[in-house]
Amino acid sequence: MFVEKQKVLYDAPYVLNKLEQPWHVTVEGDSIVARWKWMDATFFAPTEISDEVRDYSFTVTLDKKGKWKELDRKNEKAASVSMNKKGGLSFGTSKSSFKGKTTQKSVQFGIGRNNQTEEFGIIGFKFDTTLVKNSIRDYLTYCGWKKAGL
Repeated sequence: MFVEKQKVLYDAPYVLNKLEQPWHVTVEGDSIVARWKWMDATFFAPTEISDEVRDYSFTVTLDKKGKWKELDRKNEKAASVSMNKKGGLSFGTSKSSFKGKTTQKSVQFGIGRNNQTEEFGIIGFKFDTTLVKNSIRDYLTYCGWKKAGL
């Protein structure tokens, strides 16, 4: 037996949002959505300055039969200014997005500024999709729900 869908959705933000975690959970329709802006930084190198923003979301959509489906989304944006050996400047931008299923772990360090905390110096960012996924999956399993396709 599983807990009624509306109760699971109503309780999700209260159960899943914790002060010590860097992502935030909301409910949108029949879905539980966790969003994590895991990097927003300006990096400095001897001949380059770059801004990078990376975010991730994990969406779990509940059906009427006590099962859920999952969807991952990643977005990355970067802009940079660099100087070549002859003193010329070049500008670049990039943007990428992904929608599907993924598992990713990442650690990045550099000299720069964390734009979320406003810290300067050697800054680092850690990212692990399983942290987000496991917290939501554990909650749904506790409520008697099962992942679709299993």
